[in-house]
Amino acid sequence: MLQLINLPDTVLETILSNLTYDEISRYRIVCKQFDRICKKLLNRGFNLMEKYHAQCLRAVKSQLPRRESERRSHPLARHCDILTAIETRISMLSMTFIKYVDLNLCCFIPGKVIDEIFRVLRLIRNSKTPPRAHEILQELRDISSMAMEHFDEQILPDLKHSICSSVVSNVGSYELPGGSLMISHHTTNLNSAILPHNFSSEKLNQTFKKIYSRTKKNKLSVLSMKSQISKMKLRMKRQGFQMRLQSLKLQEQGKKIHDQDTQLAEMRKHLEEWEQKMVDLTAELSRAREETQKPDSIETCKRKHIDIIKKRETDSLQSKELQAKKRKLIVERLSSSDAKDVKFKKFMTDLLAGNAIEGYPSTSH
Repeated sequence: MLQLINLPDTVLETILSNLTYDEISRYRIVCKQFDRICKKLLNRGFNLMEKYHAQCLRAVKSQLPRRESERRSHPLARHCDILTAIETRISMLSMTFIKYVDLNLCCFIPGKVIDEIFRVLRLIRNSKTPPRAHEILQELRDISSMAMEHFDEQILPDLKHSICSSVVSNVGSYELPGGSLMISHHTTNLNSAILPHNFSSEKLNQTFKKIYSRTKKNKLSVLSMKSQISKMKLRMKRQGFQMRLQSLKLQEQGKKIHDQDTQLAEMRKHLEEWEQKMVDLTAELSRAREETQKPDSIETCKRKHIDIIKKRETDSLQSKELQAKKRKLIVERLSSSDAKDVKFKKFMTDLLAGNAIEGYPSTSH
C-alpha cells in the first residue's frame, strides 16, 4: 500500500481510470492523496458524460425529420425521448452539484450515476430498437434522486457552515468578490462568532453590506443579460424563419429558371428550323430570278406551249382515225344470208350516213 501511495499522481490517475466511477467514489476514503485524485477523476467523468450525451443527442436529432408529427413515427423517436429525459436529469444534477464543484468545495460525489448514464448512452448508441424510456431510465431516476436528496440533506448544511466560517476567517485578509460565494444570512451567529484580532463587528457589517450591494448589482446585470439573451433568441428565430422563406423562394426561382431554360431551348430549335427554311426559300427565289432574267426564257416558254398544243391536236386526230377504223371494220363484215345480219348492216349504214351528214367523215367500202 505504501508503494502505491508513493507513486506519482499521473500514474495513480492512470490506474484508477481503469475502474468504474462508483469504485472511484468509494476509494476516496483511503487517504488524502486518493481523495484528491478521485475527486479530479469524478469531475472529469461528469464533464465527459455531458459531452458524450450532447454528441449522441446531436447525432440523433440530425437524422430526425423537422416536422413534429413525422418524428413520432420515426425509428429514432424512442432514442430521442430517452436522450431528452437524460438531458433533464443531467441538468438537475448539475444544478445540485456543479456550483459547489466550481467553488472547489466538493466533487461530483455519485459516481454510480455517471456509470449508469454511460451505460444507457452506450445501449442507445448500439441498439436500433431500445426499450421504452420509463423502463431503461428507472434505475437512473432512482439513484440520481437519492443522490440529490442525500446531498441536500446531509452534505449541503456542512458545506454552508464551512462557507460561512471561511468568510469570517478570511474577510480581514482580502475583499470578497460580489456573488462569488453563497453566504447564509445568519447575522446573529456571525456577530456572536469569535473574530480575529484587530477586527471589529462594524468592519464586518460594512464588508457584508458591500457584498450585499454587489449581489444586488450582479442580480440586476444577470436579469438584463437574460432579457438581452431572450431578445437575441427571438431575433434568431425570426432570422431562421426568414431564411426558410428565402430558401423556399430560391427553390421556386430555380424551378422557374429551369422552365425558362427549356422554353428558350425549344424556341432556339424552332428559330433554327425557320432559318433553314428561309435559306431554302431565298435559294429558290434566286434561282427563279436568274431564270426570268435570261433572254431566251420567253421563247422557250412559247415553244413549250406550242408543243403542248400540237400534242393535243395529234392526240385528237389519232382518236378520230381510230374511231373511223372501227366503223370501217364494223361495215366491212362478211355478208350473211341471215335476216338479222342484213337488218343490222342496213342499220349501221344508215347510222354512218347520218354521222357523215352531221360532219364526221364517211368511210366507203
